This record gives sequence, structure tokens and C-alpha cells, in this order.
Amino acid sequence: MKKLVESSAYAGMVIQLLISILLPIGLIIYWSRKGYFSWKAFFTGIAVFILFAQVLEAGLHTVMIDPAGPSLKVSDNPYLFALYGGLAAAVFEELGRYLAFLFVLKNSREFGDGVSLGIGHGGIEAVLIGAFGAVNAFIYATMVNAGTFETVFSALPADQVAAIKQQVIDTGFWLYALGAVERAAAIIIQITFSVIVLFGVKARKFQYVLYAIGLHLLVDFFVALYQVGIVTSIWLIEAWVIAFAGLSLFMLKKMKEKFRQT
Repeated sequence: MKKLVESSAYAGMVIQLLISILLPIGLIIYWSRKGYFSWKAFFTGIAVFILFAQVLEAGLHTVMIDPAGPSLKVSDNPYLFALYGGLAAAVFEELGRYLAFLFVLKNSREFGDGVSLGIGHGGIEAVLIGAFGAVNAFIYATMVNAGTFETVFSALPADQVAAIKQQVIDTGFWLYALGAVERAAAIIIQITFSVIVLFGVKARKFQYVLYAIGLHLLVDFFVALYQVGIVTSIWLIEAWVIAFAGLSLFMLKKMKEKFRQT
């Protein structure tokens, strides 16, 4: 009897899809009612993520990362790969925010502007990674259960197709649900980083941009360690991201007080 994707996994995909889409919408509604939301900053956040993370950073990755990796072209050291990955994401995204606030949002210096840009940045990331990922998993799972997976991917090497198929089968409800929680945590973190960078621009203290880069590097470095197999527990990594999101909420509250005082 061939092994199929369980129905509970489909439920997990739906949860991941809904959280990835509905949470950004919910945040827009919530902050709009609070009187903090800015559509201009929101769409700027989307643009920053697409340009700096998906275009510029991805372009650097094609030069630096070995396609057969995960490893760098210049070194097989996994810690160096994790450091590079975390630093690249931190520098591109935080400097992207900094330049956006400096030149595009010249007259947007309030706490809500930072929150709005963060919702745009984290929201589009949630859609591209969480929502699209869930849809992609749904399509793959449906092909596996219909017995058409190998036929559709017949152009790929058989061992590669088998590995992808097994991964689809082995990914159960809790991993998809955990992915939804991770997207929620990531949005909180992105909002906090955006507010920190904006405060640096408003107060003319570039060290806050450096703080955001350092914090971004810290969270992504440990995630990258999982990608290279140094950390083997996905639960440990997710716990780290969730804990960092909790810390981010605390920092967000402190930054809000700083905005009131400045």
C-alpha cells in the first residue's frame, strides 16, 4: 500500500495559509483603528522587502552561495555560511528600511509609520513564504495522493523526485501549524526592527540602525545553523524565533515610549 499525505496535513496547510494572509490584514485593521496606520509606509515596506531582500540580496547569493550547498563557494565552513546568511539579510533589509525612511518617507517620522512599514515588510514576506509555501505544498500533496507526482516531475533525476516526494509525505500537521506561528513571530520581529530603524532616523542616531542589524543577524544566524545541519531540531529553532518575537514585543513597547519622549 503506497504511503499518502494524511488529511491532517492538509488542515495544517490551510492554517498556515490563513495565518499568513489574515494576520497582516488583521494588523492593518487594528492599527488603523488605533490611528497609527499609514498606507504609504505600508506599501514602502513591501517595496523594501522585494527590492532589497528578493532582488539585491538574492543577487548577492547567486555570487556567494554554492548551488549544491548549503555552503559558500569560497568555504565549506557551516558557521561561516550561517554568518554570511544572517549578515546579508540583516544588512540589506535594515539598510533598505533606513534608506526608505531617509528618502521616501521624509515626512513620516511617527511610531505608527515604523509599525506600518514593518507590517508591509513582514506581511509580504508572510505571503511569499507562508501563503505561497502552503499553496505549493497543497499542490504537491494532491499530486502525491493522485499518483501523478513522478509523472509531473519526470524531467528531474529520479532520486531527487523521490526525496521531494518523501519530504511532502513526512511533513505533518504540526510542522505546517508551526510554520504559521513562525510567520506570525516574523511579522512581530519585522515591525520591531522597522520601528528601531525609524527611531534612529528621527533622532539622528545611526547606532539604532546598527542595533537593528545586530539583532537581525542574531536571530537569522541561529536559523541558518538549522539550514546547514548544525542545529537539528526544528522545534528548538522555532522556540528561538518565538522567544525572540516575545523579546521584540518588549522592545516595541520601549521604543513607543522613546517616540513619545522625542
